[in-house]
Amino acid sequence: MEPSFATNPDTDGERTLDEAALLARVMRYFDGAIRGLRKQDRMVILRAPDDFWTVMETLSLAPVAESAEFKVRLRGALARRRLLQMEGGVLSPSSAAALLGVSRQAVGQRRAAGRLLGVEGPRGYLYPAWQFTDRGMLPGLEDTLRALRGEDAWSVLTFFLESDAASGNERPLDLLRAGRLDAVARAAELYGEQAAV
Repeated sequence: MEPSFATNPDTDGERTLDEAALLARVMRYFDGAIRGLRKQDRMVILRAPDDFWTVMETLSLAPVAESAEFKVRLRGALARRRLLQMEGGVLSPSSAAALLGVSRQAVGQRRAAGRLLGVEGPRGYLYPAWQFTDRGMLPGLEDTLRALRGEDAWSVLTFFLESDAASGNERPLDLLRAGRLDAVARAAELYGEQAAV
């Protein structure tokens, strides 16, 4: 979905001089940035879901002289967005409540008690869809969350969705789905120990 910008009422839809000057500078910047991209980076950028994320991906991959801190923060934001899009995306508190047959407040209480994974988004908590099944919660999830108690939500999300040498190079989420709860418990224990080092 493309963002919409209000037209300047003083110009009857035509650009003011400062708008035109600003657009020219932005276009020059992105022209240089895009020319410096490798083909595989351009393909990554073209898969962005909308204009905003196209700009974010371009800024993160373009070989331009941004500060190292800016690049690190931008790449972190992109990595978090990718994690949230994996395995069915995320649910609002209302949608999670409907799936579980409980109230929104009960969803928040489960999250606060460490029995449900929720990550803080710009407008409240978001709940990864993969933790739900048609019968409620993914079996073994609560025990695994308990084992990861003390880790921040983004670290827990990363634990479930990325392959881990401690779990035989399989994702803990896939192990949970396969009912291999002992392997997930070992991976969670090792993950907590690595984070403590």
